[in-house]
Amino acid sequence: MLHDERILKNKFAYFFTIVFLLGWIIYYSVFAINILLRGYRLAEKYVKFRSFAYFFNFIVFILLIVTFIHIFKESKKMFTYLNVTSFLIVILGFLSFYMNYGGLWKTYINSFLITLFIFLIVPTLLINYFRHTPAKNEMEDIGKHND
Repeated sequence: MLHDERILKNKFAYFFTIVFLLGWIIYYSVFAINILLRGYRLAEKYVKFRSFAYFFNFIVFILLIVTFIHIFKESKKMFTYLNVTSFLIVILGFLSFYMNYGGLWKTYINSFLITLFIFLIVPTLLINYFRHTPAKNEMEDIGKHND
């Protein structure tokens, strides 16, 4: 039986995607909860980027939730939302790095890039690699079962 409705190749890919997105949702939900419910604000050194940081953090949080929902809806839009969200997280990461380590960026740039690569770029590339592409011609794939 062919499963053309699935968006990822196997169950491990679904599990990996769900865990990856839940981790980032928890990370950004702490920021959103602190701002909305506890009334926390950004430190004074972030004043010139305050509206930009708030806007993109909330957009990333909403996009992560939408991406998470689209996994269970079996929608191919999940990949679009995931890639846009990953791009915005990279922008926010560089913005945060610039604000925190402005003068010391040469010292910490390697560890920042390695961390960003391990926790964001590699998992996003793996999820995109596990994308299920149904056969264009089912007659050519008779007898091939890739579950």
